[in-house]
Amino acid sequence: MRGHALLGTVLLFAIGCENERIAGNSSETENTLAAKTLSVDSLLPGWSRPQRSPTVATIRLDSTNFDFSQVDSAGEEVAVQKLDSTPIPFEMVYWNKAAALGRIEVRIDTQMLKTGSKFQLLWRQKAAVRSNPTATWAAIPDSQKLALKSVLVDDFERGSLRNRLPDSAYWYASSSGDATNSAATLAAAGAGRAGTALRIGYTTKAAGAYAQIGTTLGATGGTAKTYGLCSLDSLVVSVRGSGALSIAFDYLVPSTDHKAWTHLTLDTAWRRVRIRPQDLDAADGVGGNVGWDNVCNRVTNLSFIVSGGTQLWIDDIRFHGVNRDDLKR
Repeated sequence: MRGHALLGTVLLFAIGCENERIAGNSSETENTLAAKTLSVDSLLPGWSRPQRSPTVATIRLDSTNFDFSQVDSAGEEVAVQKLDSTPIPFEMVYWNKAAALGRIEVRIDTQMLKTGSKFQLLWRQKAAVRSNPTATWAAIPDSQKLALKSVLVDDFERGSLRNRLPDSAYWYASSSGDATNSAATLAAAGAGRAGTALRIGYTTKAAGAYAQIGTTLGATGGTAKTYGLCSLDSLVVSVRGSGALSIAFDYLVPSTDHKAWTHLTLDTAWRRVRIRPQDLDAADGVGGNVGWDNVCNRVTNLSFIVSGGTQLWIDDIRFHGVNRDDLKR
């Protein structure tokens, strides 16, 4: 590859977007602000657009649609307002000037849902007013928030080995040369858990041998696709089995095996695990580990790697902090 995947798309500003110079209250020299006018229609795909209730839109910024050299390192000079200068509640989710990546969630009230509505993203402000997340998401139902801020990877309840991501791909099982494993199969979850889960049985013949269950985040068609997950809050998954488990976000392309991962010990009882970026190992080169910051914007695969036991079960996998548009190409 063919290059890194970009967080966000050029479509962010494709509709109703223009650069402006806006004079402040006293003088052009002291208080000039920079701004982009954004169309609500361009930020709310059909799946996320309610008819008569507030929602939250995601602004994805990268080097194709924003000049990060014009802003401070923490994004503290950034603000959002209506065209009449009324501040709009928003949350800065992710900001990395060096990587030229940013993500902002903006409250869209009922009036702004009208076709053709616009608002402004501003920067170079001396005292940007930033609302807290509570104001951004106030009175928005938990079910709507879950849909806007998370993606179900799989719950294994459809009788298929294809994951439930927008660019659906298959789950696979594999192993190192000193291990053997069964195929990934759907089975009754058991151990007090209802429904279906994904499992493999395996044996390891030598120290360092492993088996794994994994999936690409998108159907490859012969070419790996990369996805920007730098705004990820956490991965949650239910696991059980025996031995040691490593959970990895991979950048796998020909001749490249880079990852960010963490490790835990499995139990025969089901355990709900939450993995945050800060829980992943610092870059150390072990197993191709380059650390989260070096892989988060080009993830191709999600892997569950096991050793020292006989079986692995996984169920109900969800990404929090991203939405369906981050996993779509």
